[in-house]
Amino acid sequence: MIELIALDLDGTLLSPAGDLTPGAAQAIARAREAGVRVVLNTGRPMTEAGDFARRAGCDNLVSCLGGAALGDAQTDQILACRDIPEPWGSRALKLCLGRGLEIAIFSGGQVLLDPFSKQSLLRTYPYPAFHRQALVLEDPLSYMRDRGLPVTKIHGDWGTPPLAELSALKEVELTSSNAHDFEVIPKGVDKGRALASIARRYGIPLERCAAVGDSENDLPMLQAAGLAIAMGNAPETVRRKAHRVVPSNAQAGVVQAILGCLE
Repeated sequence: MIELIALDLDGTLLSPAGDLTPGAAQAIARAREAGVRVVLNTGRPMTEAGDFARRAGCDNLVSCLGGAALGDAQTDQILACRDIPEPWGSRALKLCLGRGLEIAIFSGGQVLLDPFSKQSLLRTYPYPAFHRQALVLEDPLSYMRDRGLPVTKIHGDWGTPPLAELSALKEVELTSSNAHDFEVIPKGVDKGRALASIARRYGIPLERCAAVGDSENDLPMLQAAGLAIAMGNAPETVRRKAHRVVPSNAQAGVVQAILGCLE
């Protein structure tokens, strides 16, 4: 019997247009009425994750930043956070800046952007909740060093990232959520460990948890859950690891995934 469903956002709960999949909120309501917890487990920052959790009617506990943070969707407050230890966080950030990459820097609940990334993200990632929160800085690295701010996660898109140099750094992990991005997170952090933490807080065994996702960074939570459900738009490497495959996010597959957990 499934007692908790963990949902990824992009490519899973969200449609290709980037909004909630039609029918998803109703399916989540049915699951919660049946006593099943429904939580988000996403790479997005807390404010965006909290906004979608409230709109979708999910439980308050949210995993965000690729598993690096747990937060409360009602208050958008970070409850627990893992940062990249220094000097590795600063070294990773220095490798990413000034390369013409679209970079979003996450420091706990704070989002920092350089001017190039701000202009690029206004075109490629036009989510108001993200841009309202983001602080634009000419020199994010100096700003963070002067204030003792940690690097929790770096999300990069487009361009040619220094993947070999980043992979050589201690205390960081590299993952991705689509074919053209990369994410730098603390070593030992992933969505599977985040799911385990959420399940412990709710007192639910992992074998009674389901996970629904579509990308490489969802693999740890799919492997941790008792029931792994891949979206039809997931790459073959992800679909092969799943117990079930549902239609794509363009076909409201997440609705089938949620309702299937109630049978």
